[in-house]
Amino acid sequence: MRRFSNPFLYLFVLLFLYFVLITSMGELLWGTVPPNELHWTEKLFFGLCHQLPDRTYTIDGAMMAVNTRCFGIFLGMAAGWTFIPYAIRFTAGKRWPILILLAAVLLQIVDYLGNLVEFWQNTNHSRTLLGVLFGAALSISVSDLFLTRNKNNS
Repeated sequence: MRRFSNPFLYLFVLLFLYFVLITSMGELLWGTVPPNELHWTEKLFFGLCHQLPDRTYTIDGAMMAVNTRCFGIFLGMAAGWTFIPYAIRFTAGKRWPILILLAAVLLQIVDYLGNLVEFWQNTNHSRTLLGVLFGAALSISVSDLFLTRNKNNS
């Protein structure tokens, strides 16, 4: 018999991931700052994301605090983490979540290298989509950590 364990840790990480996701919206959600000043959300993510303006979603001059790939990763992690209690039924003791995570990492590398050697030009939308895939795979791949196995059936 398997059951969900560590509900407080799960909930804490879930709330933290949604905080990161909401904060990553930057000026889109939290208001703009004068030109040549860093928004408080940009300062928060400064060491984590390279924040290149041409790789960041903007609306009417207001920018997100992170680039599109980082936003996709945060979105995917939050979504994947949300579904861990349901995913456990399908992932428990299986290898496919790790294989999907490895495939997502490989796709990130191929996307970067393809753009670097000019085989193609990736877009903000493709970066976000691949980031979502990676973030969700990352969250789902740790779902086994939230299982407790009954000692009688181990």
